[in-house]
Amino acid sequence: MEKIPRRRQAYLYIQQRILSGDLSAGSQVSELALAKELGMSRMPVREAIRQLEVEGLVRQVPRFGTIVHSLDRAEMAELYEVREALESHTAESVAGRLTDEDLQMLSLLCKRLLQVGRQLQESTQKTFDPKLLQSFLAADMGFHMVILRAGGNRRMMKIVADLRVLSRIFATQREPHDLKIVVNVYRFHRRILRQLKNGNTQKARYWMQEHIRASRRLALESFDRRQALGEAKAAMPLALPQDLLEELNQLEAGEANKR
Repeated sequence: MEKIPRRRQAYLYIQQRILSGDLSAGSQVSELALAKELGMSRMPVREAIRQLEVEGLVRQVPRFGTIVHSLDRAEMAELYEVREALESHTAESVAGRLTDEDLQMLSLLCKRLLQVGRQLQESTQKTFDPKLLQSFLAADMGFHMVILRAGGNRRMMKIVADLRVLSRIFATQREPHDLKIVVNVYRFHRRILRQLKNGNTQKARYWMQEHIRASRRLALESFDRRQALGEAKAAMPLALPQDLLEELNQLEAGEANKR
């Protein structure tokens, strides 16, 4: 097996620490400390940090150094607008031409959402524990990833990978998820899947747009509530499911190999 370049190792390590919340928004990123943790020189770590800066995960602050970027309200809204444009177009383009394997996977991911909802309903909890939350995120993100991958537009996939649209949205600090959110996501996914199966391009596009717009409204309402209450009190760091993070990285690596 080919050895992963040191710059790539450093990139994946720092990226995972950011998306898991281990390196939280606003915290300083120490090039020297990371190099020591990884047991490598500062050069590959510096190159990895530059790549993360291009992707918007970190930023340079004069007289302070590199810090983990924190999305403001406008940036969060922009990310959802990018998702809406890319994913609604993809849903329209793949409607009626998905493989049986893709359709089976989408159907399975819908069932997983339903299972998560039932588990929450049967429990004594009103909101997700970390394990159930990860199951929800994996099923939700997986559904969108299958559709994006089926589109086959390498440039579009590269844009999604570079901007980390999906990962930034799901790694953003949010309020606890509840049964209502699961039910809403499940219903949207079933509607989208139905139109993809039927080959109704316009309705597939419409329901994907409505789904992302509804998610955007919830995210912005949550952001506003957190600001009113104080970020530290209402925030809840969420990790990006590892398997989906790897898929995003594979998209990027595959595109890089073609250049």
